[in-house]
Amino acid sequence: MLEPESIQAALLAAAGEVQALMNHLGLAARSAPATKLAFEADLRAFLRKALQFGRAELVSMETNLASSGPLAQPVDVVVAAKSRVPQLAIEVQWHARGEDHAGFANAAMADVVKMVVARTNGAVEQAAVLVGAPSRFWRWLPGYAEDRPGYELLGPDADTPASVKADFLAGSSWDGLFQAGMERELPDRLWTSVLAGADVRSPWAETELRLLEVKGLGNTKAVR
Repeated sequence: MLEPESIQAALLAAAGEVQALMNHLGLAARSAPATKLAFEADLRAFLRKALQFGRAELVSMETNLASSGPLAQPVDVVVAAKSRVPQLAIEVQWHARGEDHAGFANAAMADVVKMVVARTNGAVEQAAVLVGAPSRFWRWLPGYAEDRPGYELLGPDADTPASVKADFLAGSSWDGLFQAGMERELPDRLWTSVLAGADVRSPWAETELRLLEVKGLGNTKAVR
């Protein structure tokens, strides 16, 4: 398992490279959806490079953690270990300018559940989701989460983890997640905590990066 300081340093280094890219693109950095694909891919690459720096173990991108099920879908960044089980797996979500907040939150939540499955199944020692979104999204999220259980997992306070019973996934709004192949047996509670954070600021765009550690608590049970 990686030390928190090394993860924070890697995120800051990656954020610095994304900011330099934004400054280089200028006004083009505000356009969407093309920049969503560009910045998400570049953030993934910059994070991989930063985590690899000074590390003997391989840091890879687009790596699957299992041969079947949801973990057969590639994970954005994976830090290998000397043992068979990787030290860290990170999924990346980038919120482009003008993108629908609710749709983006759903995509990020799907990654949270996927990483809970990875941690619960012992496919990785530590699992995380990196959410990059503008300030307006982070301001919008608490109000949206008030009446919609589960979304508080995307916005834990810096010093206070978020935890919620997995029962909310029985709701019809999550049908698509399970129709796409998500495992139906999950821990009793889902848990997230801010592992690291960084800001990307330029005259043309601003994004706050939050790296959320993700895991499940309690015994597994069928949520559907």
